[in-house]
Amino acid sequence: MTVNDSSDYGLSDDEIEFYRHKGYLRIPRQAHGWFHDLAELRRWVAEIQQWGLEKGKWRHYYETTDGKHLLWGTEKLMEYYPPMQDLIAGHWPLSLLKALTGREMVVFKDEIGWKMPGGKGAVPHLDLPAYSLFAPKFIEIMIAVDAHTVQNGCLEFVPGSHTEAVPISADGRVEPAWLEGKEFVPMLLDPGDLLIFNESMAHRLAPNRTDQRRAAVFGTYHFDLSQPDLRDKFYAHRLIHSPPENGKAPPLPSLTRPDERCALRRPGADSVRDRQLGSKQRRRRVEQINECKGITLTLEPFSTSVVADSGVSSN
Repeated sequence: MTVNDSSDYGLSDDEIEFYRHKGYLRIPRQAHGWFHDLAELRRWVAEIQQWGLEKGKWRHYYETTDGKHLLWGTEKLMEYYPPMQDLIAGHWPLSLLKALTGREMVVFKDEIGWKMPGGKGAVPHLDLPAYSLFAPKFIEIMIAVDAHTVQNGCLEFVPGSHTEAVPISADGRVEPAWLEGKEFVPMLLDPGDLLIFNESMAHRLAPNRTDQRRAAVFGTYHFDLSQPDLRDKFYAHRLIHSPPENGKAPPLPSLTRPDERCALRRPGADSVRDRQLGSKQRRRRVEQINECKGITLTLEPFSTSVVADSGVSSN
């Protein structure tokens, strides 16, 4: 078994202080001892990469670059691959995060970012805007499956940026003026290394300019224990607003001008735009809202993280 749940990784005071000050923490595989067998982790990932486009299960996302249709991310792993349940939501990662933050946490997103050869990069951004509707505070654990290098588009952080009010432009990018004089530090990782970071870290990625994949397993965790079903709500919303290749939802009726924000209302809401819909459109609208499992906020279409120069989110 690759996952070692029999012992906790004891964070040092220096590691906790580094995370608080810098906003991220790297833990080498040799130090954390989470995996008995890295080859087994790679086997799991290789099997998931071969999953097909069956609908209603896992979710495959693709990007197109230089005429190539590349697998970019696979989400919602845990229901369909039990070892990923242990890896992402087991005792070990949750105890690690509690030691780091002093708080209990719950998984609300699980995925593999593939970063195939030729995969796109991302301009400087924060992950917070992508998930703030659901979790205003969260932490991500990234497990490097392959080596992460500058050449294949590793994450690059501005250390300490989580302590600043980083200005974000309307398109989700970090404002250029804030970037002046800022240094991005590449997160170089060996296979099996961990990288932990929070929602407010300014980061960027270069394209993968190599002929090899640069994969990583991600777990994203929130602090609100009163919402143990937040993951279900998140994925229901995401199915509508950022549908995967193997689960495209029918488009919502066009309710707004192109320059307006799309709003979902609770079924039965008294809205002029709702009354303008035909009966069939109205029924489908209610069905789609019901699929969101009771989310009552005003929701906007979004995708994971920010689009780079290409429109693809950053993994």
